Amino acid sequence: MNDTNTLERLRQCFAGIIPKIDGRSKISPLEFVISFIFCYLGDTECVSLEGIRRHMKNKIQKNTNRGSFWERISRKRLTGFLISAITELLRQFGTSIIGGGCLLEQLGVVKILVVDSTYFSLWDGAADEFPGTGTNAGIKWHACFDILTGKLHWFELTKGSTHDRKCFPDIESLSFTLVIVDLGYWDFNLLWEIKRIGGFFLSRIKSSAVVYITEIVQGKISQK
Repeated sequence: MNDTNTLERLRQCFAGIIPKIDGRSKISPLEFVISFIFCYLGDTECVSLEGIRRHMKNKIQKNTNRGSFWERISRKRLTGFLISAITELLRQFGTSIIGGGCLLEQLGVVKILVVDSTYFSLWDGAADEFPGTGTNAGIKWHACFDILTGKLHWFELTKGSTHDRKCFPDIESLSFTLVIVDLGYWDFNLLWEIKRIGGFFLSRIKSSAVVYITEIVQGKISQK
């Protein structure tokens, strides 16, 4: 989805909860909020408040000086708008935005799961029982969620130094399921097992991986 379409979808999503007009500013609250959120979607490389201001200026084609921008982002009004926007996104998640059952039918799967882990640092005295990575002690929460329902499919707690690949849901439970994983789970044996039981996976590809195309499901490869 290109930038214009993404901004329009955000505008439609928030139009009912954020004012479209504000006589005190050239940039309406609705425009300000959606362009502010858009700065964090994709690889916008906005790593500073000034970068965000310039990015917003380019997207909505309206100038906002530094003083006005700083004033708007520091007000509780913006915080309230963002809370309302996030609440609306969560409400629509799994229905109008994701597509719900229609998406499952189109993909030919019964559910879509995402597997990931989160690391929590612990005090150094726990290092013997829970050795960490990057810190002396830590604990890692491995979890699998259904992205359409938000339900927890599986989880496990381990010491922080445990590699992601060593903790994974029961393969046999993933039949006719699309599993979304990150590079920490990249393993040819694991991906093959998912395919073997009739599941599917979505992942980035490691730069060191050598991939061979054995079957083309749709389309063709052109040789120049």
